[in-house]
Amino acid sequence: MNKSPYSVIDEDIIELGLPINRAYVSTARLTASSIANRMGFDIEAIEDIKAAVSEACTYLIKMHQLDNSIQNMFNIQFIIKSNSLDIMLTAEKVKYDNIYEEDGLGILMIEALMDYITLSSKDDPNINIVMSKILK
Repeated sequence: MNKSPYSVIDEDIIELGLPINRAYVSTARLTASSIANRMGFDIEAIEDIKAAVSEACTYLIKMHQLDNSIQNMFNIQFIIKSNSLDIMLTAEKVKYDNIYEEDGLGILMIEALMDYITLSSKDDPNINIVMSKILK
């Protein structure tokens, strides 16, 4: 296994705030790739993480195209732990009743790529997507 030469004490958090715009999905992907590589994930796991981040960003962007009255930024936190990478995407919730049913395929893809995923409840004021990949 390819272990990172860098040590993580408890956890490190890297946070990005990005405009809700498809042009910035590549920024999120490159950041995820760089972090995963530094942690020692193999190439296949890094590709899975990049694809999952793309799907999650695209999901938030599509949801926000339904409601132009909300904030046009979203946040991504990369929580670096000794044995896993947790990624949390957060955006203001749109006023749309079927938000979690709209793009089931993207969520299913994330579930297939990552070891863990959870979505915020319908009562939460924000959309939160939390996903994890375990370092093996």
